[in-house]
Amino acid sequence: MRMSLRRGGVRTDGVVVGVVVALGVAAAGLTHQPMGQSGLGYLSEPVEYPVDIPGCESVEPPEEEQFYGVATSGQERYDNPDYPWLTPEKANAMSVAVRDALPAGVDVLAGSVVWSFGDPLVFQPVPSADAAYDPGTTADGLVSRDGVEGSVTVNVTRLADSPKPCQAGWLDARETLSDGTVIDTRDTWTEIDGDRIYSNVVRMYARDGSVVVASSSDYNADYESTGTVPLSIEELRTIALRPELLWSTPVPDGMLPLPISCDTNSEGAGQFSSRAVDRLNASLDDFWRAVGVPVELDRPLGSMRTSPSGSAGACGAVMAGDGTLTIRVIDADYEPSENPWGAVTLPDGSQFRDDNPGASSMTLDGDPIDEVTLVKPSGTRVDVEIAARATSVDRPLLQAIALAVAGSVA
Repeated sequence: MRMSLRRGGVRTDGVVVGVVVALGVAAAGLTHQPMGQSGLGYLSEPVEYPVDIPGCESVEPPEEEQFYGVATSGQERYDNPDYPWLTPEKANAMSVAVRDALPAGVDVLAGSVVWSFGDPLVFQPVPSADAAYDPGTTADGLVSRDGVEGSVTVNVTRLADSPKPCQAGWLDARETLSDGTVIDTRDTWTEIDGDRIYSNVVRMYARDGSVVVASSSDYNADYESTGTVPLSIEELRTIALRPELLWSTPVPDGMLPLPISCDTNSEGAGQFSSRAVDRLNASLDDFWRAVGVPVELDRPLGSMRTSPSGSAGACGAVMAGDGTLTIRVIDADYEPSENPWGAVTLPDGSQFRDDNPGASSMTLDGDPIDEVTLVKPSGTRVDVEIAARATSVDRPLLQAIALAVAGSVA
């Protein structure tokens, strides 16, 4: 279980300093509220009051410190009766909308820094929280723009009351659109143990009660400031105004549930930018159409995405008939073995090998696993596996899929 504390909406998990950085900064940009000194080496931008704020008829004084507890056990589900609108299909539609709204040139590097093993920019189930606080659903991830790392976080909640009154330290400007939508913006900084993190924040109050907070901060994978926030206020505004993020927006017909979770357990820089993954997916879809195997998939074979643990890997999982077909590719320094178990060396030097002899005795939720591993001369490794009690996805087809993946990457 992970416990964290929120002060006026800012997560400031004080269990250990590492968690303060990993969680506190992410959500500080998410729902930023002035904190000042916290006793944990945490400092926020000083608040001026009295102050005039554009778009506000009046400005209230800063709020007194408040703390809210939020706990996640990794067992939250999308069938939360308190959030009947947040289905796996709705979460997928929201996630697709956020990724589609990212500016050109922004690459997704890694998954959530808030939720363990969370996919990049995928809306998670709502965690448990104090009755006085509604944490909503959050999607976040590490991104890169012009070679500089940063983060993007989007949170969606539903409130019954009106937008929060203008308050010093909460916003820099307020905009009210013709339909009554209210948009608050803020650029600010927070500091942990002397490392200053800059954030841009856009908070949108919709007429249906949805509250969308889109934020971007300049911390990297090591939770250190890079000095450049990847997304501007205007770009975050575009994300926050996506109609798919409103709780009341119906899910499009044919929208699939969220993809099956996957990871490659890879870290560090790699070749799997968003564009590289798109090319890989196109190659897999072309392959599947060409082979014409009579196996029903629940989504395109080309459903790979950046691995949650970093852009050195990409992975995807689909339901294939009665089984789960998983593909992983890792840009690493694997070396073909001189005496591999059951290896077959191809003319280009690539090598099919069995790194897990006896893997047929392994199971996934009780289903036997069959796996093939292909290592290219470059060191790139491809793993393809099927977990099923009975399926027409046989070993030669797994090998063919591995070859299709290997042929589309360096």
